[in-house]
Amino acid sequence: MQPEITAYHHPATGRVTYLVVDPATLLCAFVDPVLDYDPLTQAVDTSFVDAIVAQVRARDLGPTWILETGLHTGHLSAAGHLKYETGASICIGAGVLESLQRLVPVLGADGVDLDGWDFDKLARDGDDLPMGGLEFVAIALPGRLPGATAYRLGDVVFTGEALLSPALGLGDSNAPGADAAGLHAAARRLLDLPGETRLLVGQTGADPDSWNTTVAQQKADNIDAGDAVPSEAFVAHRASGSAAPGPLVAPALQLGVRAFRLPPAGDDGRRFPNVDISSL
Repeated sequence: MQPEITAYHHPATGRVTYLVVDPATLLCAFVDPVLDYDPLTQAVDTSFVDAIVAQVRARDLGPTWILETGLHTGHLSAAGHLKYETGASICIGAGVLESLQRLVPVLGADGVDLDGWDFDKLARDGDDLPMGGLEFVAIALPGRLPGATAYRLGDVVFTGEALLSPALGLGDSNAPGADAAGLHAAARRLLDLPGETRLLVGQTGADPDSWNTTVAQQKADNIDAGDAVPSEAFVAHRASGSAAPGPLVAPALQLGVRAFRLPPAGDDGRRFPNVDISSL
């Protein structure tokens, strides 16, 4: 029986959260849940993901996994909130340990376990993640970012930000531990899959309907990693247009290294102190 997959577009960030249901057992999983966050006020809100949880409860579904495709820089993850609300287990790629070693000393994240025990599952390439009669398989994408992982479910792959909609190309290559060549290589690993494989992307921008793509479509049309764009050309393009980190990078990483649990508020009420990540 084919899985039931619903995409939820987050308008403020252009990111996509997926709910995956096994119709036979009514077990379900979440992929890359998004937290509402205002970088100006540091206000956090869970309305977006709570609406998904409400549907899960209305259908009496059984949450199993919260699948994170990596530490994020363009949105804050709601995985910690989802774990609290549903009891589902948080999974991320095992390479995240490299990111913890790199990031925690700079971010000042007291109490973070550098061996990754705060996460429920550290998935290695090829690991199986069962959900009722279905099974996710982890595809490690270390070139994108340490710990970056795609998840294959039959003929469907959840790419996260390793591949965006074809018009957007590839995600940020300025994140700590990332580089343009590695990002391109990670995308091309996914594009080596059969042409009919569905690639469900992590970001669509303003077009909420461009999340459902295929390998063939991405190879033909992706502006950064399609067949017409060799790695050397992409790397040169990114080198000529590198930008400063955006306003969500530091808070997204401060949340991510804590296994997506919110940092405690400081004396001033702010959870995300200013940190200089330029050295990363």
